[in-house]
Amino acid sequence: MDVFVEVAVFLVLPYAAIAAFVGGAVYRLYGWLAPRGRTGLRSVAVVPNTFDSSDVVKDVSKRVFLFYTLSKTEKDRFLVVGTKMFHYGIVVVLIAHFGLIVPLPITAQVHDTIGLYVGGAAGLVTLAGLLVLIGRRVAVSRMRQISAFEDYFVASLLLAIIVFGLLQTLVVKPDYLDTVSPWLVSILTLQPNLAPIANVGLFTILHITLALVFIAYLPYGRMAHMVAYLFNPTVTGASFTVAAENLASAPVTRSPGGR
Repeated sequence: MDVFVEVAVFLVLPYAAIAAFVGGAVYRLYGWLAPRGRTGLRSVAVVPNTFDSSDVVKDVSKRVFLFYTLSKTEKDRFLVVGTKMFHYGIVVVLIAHFGLIVPLPITAQVHDTIGLYVGGAAGLVTLAGLLVLIGRRVAVSRMRQISAFEDYFVASLLLAIIVFGLLQTLVVKPDYLDTVSPWLVSILTLQPNLAPIANVGLFTILHITLALVFIAYLPYGRMAHMVAYLFNPTVTGASFTVAAENLASAPVTRSPGGR
């Protein structure tokens, strides 16, 4: 591997991506939590609701893990199926990736077998779900009308990351525990060591490069929705609900100017 590529991809880019991610996360959190960033309810009649913390936790859990509101409100089956396949698949894939950072009490052979069959199957499910969502965005006219460049950029980036990851897992089958794992741990512990990853193949280089680009982009785009819901004022703020029936029956008042 060329020394310039090695240093750029496996030393400079990881820390640049981490810095961009942390900076973006701080910026997003400030925007979500700052009082001036919340919509006021000065003209809306509100009453305290009966939800407690356990109800909020249950509701958030159902939304995050079961997508129950999606199934109830959406009649577009392609959206529902594609969303569930992609999200459930990517969760398993991400959990599998943590095995590269956290030592597991299993042999290297068992690790490789789990990665091949469980990781490979989860990757294929993720890919299928993403293709359904991309196809829906391209084929449905109303989706094309509301789609921006960012939507296609994110879809293309994720597609490339998943495809290169599957090519590694199912075709190339590199020795992750002796190459990617020690390098990744050295980066996260601020003791960078490029020797283990110096001779990895092209698919590994592309997969890691695009994954780092995605990490750097994550807090700045729409993909931040993964955690944005948890900072919704209805979850983190005071417990109030709109008294709609009172609003409907309330008399209309006019200003002194008759407006």
